[in-house]
Amino acid sequence: MNITLFFEKRVGWTRYTIISMFLVISFILDLIISIPTLTTTPRLSGIKATSTIQLPSPDGLGMDSVVIGIGVGASEGCMWFGEVRQCRYTLNFQPSSGFLHLPPNQNVTNHFPSGRILASCHVTTALQAMVTTSFMVGPFVPVLFTLTIILLPITVVMSMFSGISLLIVSAQVAYQLRYSIPKFEDTWGFDFVFAFVVVFFQVILSFWVGCLRCRMPKKTAPPADATSELEMGMSRR
Repeated sequence: MNITLFFEKRVGWTRYTIISMFLVISFILDLIISIPTLTTTPRLSGIKATSTIQLPSPDGLGMDSVVIGIGVGASEGCMWFGEVRQCRYTLNFQPSSGFLHLPPNQNVTNHFPSGRILASCHVTTALQAMVTTSFMVGPFVPVLFTLTIILLPITVVMSMFSGISLLIVSAQVAYQLRYSIPKFEDTWGFDFVFAFVVVFFQVILSFWVGCLRCRMPKKTAPPADATSELEMGMSRR
């Protein structure tokens, strides 16, 4: 049976649209996790920590309190000193004690956690884009539907790994800053929640797409009688 005809007769374009919609939503959530959002929507993703330091006032007559901050996301790291902000697009963000005007006895920058493991978020986003595209085009290009069946379970595993990676890095940064000199107060974003929501969607979609594959008609071998007759005819020749 032609795969387009199979989707039209056995699956229905309504189910196809629903599955495509869930795949697109999963891709959007993965994209939110991967793109830099600390500067635009800091509460959406990553972890942000703030502290207050005392510096001599410009007139030299006293001390001024300045709020400083450090933020780490899946693809960037940011620092705030008052109203001044500095961001770097990197997987291995390391804060600068000079920019933050940290005291000499600071230990914020000592052994600051590396975020290289967050590269899995970008791999997951790329896989999700491939799965979404291959399924949406799959009814018209049979080989792409097969690619969807192969990639979707891999994407589920990578999404789970991404969510765990976000939790690990956020916990490491929070621990480092919570017990540092000076002490920081941290705020977590919702990116790791998004990652596990994506996993939930993808597990359901994996079973759904797998059921569709099981319903597809398989090519049947010719009957045994026809095969034996064919062999007898060839032997007589």
